Amino acid sequence: MLITTLGAAVISIAAGASIRAWAFAIFAILVAIGFGGVAFADGSSVIAAMLSGIAILVLMEIGYLAGVFLSGLLRRSARLRENNSVEDSVATTSERPQG
Repeated sequence: MLITTLGAAVISIAAGASIRAWAFAIFAILVAIGFGGVAFADGSSVIAAMLSGIAILVLMEIGYLAGVFLSGLLRRSARLRENNSVEDSVATTSERPQG
């Protein structure tokens, strides 16, 4: 169960950087239903199976949001580095002495 939970978290973080929210929501709901179904098939009560499905859904959504946040930070820092390097090269060429 721990390996499944860690796998879901890692997949969710990676998905946050690459897919749309609606696509991930559909995927996460299907995974949560499947996880709850497996828990019910293993002999858990209906309530326990529903709670475990909801728990994996919440974990996946948190992982997705973390992935979106980290992806945005990386893109922003890359854009800032790119803009700074262009400004530096323009400043050095205009500071050359003429003549």
